[in-house]
Amino acid sequence: MSDTAVHFSDAGAAEQEAMGVETGFDEQKSFVFLGELVSAWKEAGRLDVLLLRAICLLSIENPRQASLGFTSWDLVETISKIRGRAWSDRSDKARMSDDIRQQWNKLLTTWDTKSEGVAQQLSDAYFPRTPKPLKTEGGGTGNPTLHRIEWVIPKLAPVTHDPAPLAPAETGKAATVRYVCEDIEEANPFARIFSRGFQLKGWRRQLYIVVLGGPLLLLWLLFVQVTFGITLSYTVGAKSILTSLLSLGIVYWAVWASVGRLYQLGSNNIVIAPWWMQSVDDDRLLERRVPPRYRDKTIKAVRYVAPCPLCGGRILATSGRLEFFGRIVGRCEEAPVEHVFSFDHVTRNGKCLR
Repeated sequence: MSDTAVHFSDAGAAEQEAMGVETGFDEQKSFVFLGELVSAWKEAGRLDVLLLRAICLLSIENPRQASLGFTSWDLVETISKIRGRAWSDRSDKARMSDDIRQQWNKLLTTWDTKSEGVAQQLSDAYFPRTPKPLKTEGGGTGNPTLHRIEWVIPKLAPVTHDPAPLAPAETGKAATVRYVCEDIEEANPFARIFSRGFQLKGWRRQLYIVVLGGPLLLLWLLFVQVTFGITLSYTVGAKSILTSLLSLGIVYWAVWASVGRLYQLGSNNIVIAPWWMQSVDDDRLLERRVPPRYRDKTIKAVRYVAPCPLCGGRILATSGRLEFFGRIVGRCEEAPVEHVFSFDHVTRNGKCLR
């Protein structure tokens, strides 16, 4: 939770108490849960995320208005309350509308990268619906634009799983973790193509084939050249054999480091992303997604994180290194050598490896 005085759990407690036994979909409880999730994001203090938090808070405080939406000035006031300091110009409705419009557009971009992880966490907590930011455009001073969160029944669940509760820390080797898929942050232009999901159809599929086939053709031509050079060196004493083999090795290494892991996607379905789309933590992965589990055939750059049941730190799915060579494992940021867990991108579960 953030440093603000907004306590979503407290706000929802009275509502749940009044409802008694829960039946069907509980929208108030869903807003409480969503508000807590968003408040825990690293970007929780950013204005576009504050806008989402403000909608959650207003929906909890004004459940009858939640289905209609909230005005820009209501949102500006609530954002200022959450921040603990003023934002925008509350004396100028046109300015407030413009500021909210800008942050709303940013929020939609952020939501595209966060929605999968949110949907999974809601599913794990047995919430039957997923949130979707929507707005109703107004017209004129007496008909303002309204912003809201609508709860919809998901058409296709991102994964099928058994959301078993995590084992407590004292169970030691029996401890398990539950991974959540997150967006990759601050992606460079090349990585951004895959962070949005690169669809394998039409011209995109042809481009992908060219990207993979080009380096293979280059290596083949170089192999032929080196073979010819070695043969020539025996007859006329041209370039040395060692130099030719060294040149071939350097080019092979450069090609493999750049696109080699893309070749493994066909058999492994998930690999460590190549260096040109990595972050400081080397925690970015490339995942091949195909029907029926997903709607389209895509290659998506993702990261998987989980809370560590042993120390409460953050676990990142990353390279298994030499000890778990060829595997992706979860390593805790606090104790990356000792707190190591298996990683299954299908069930998104993991068990303690040491």
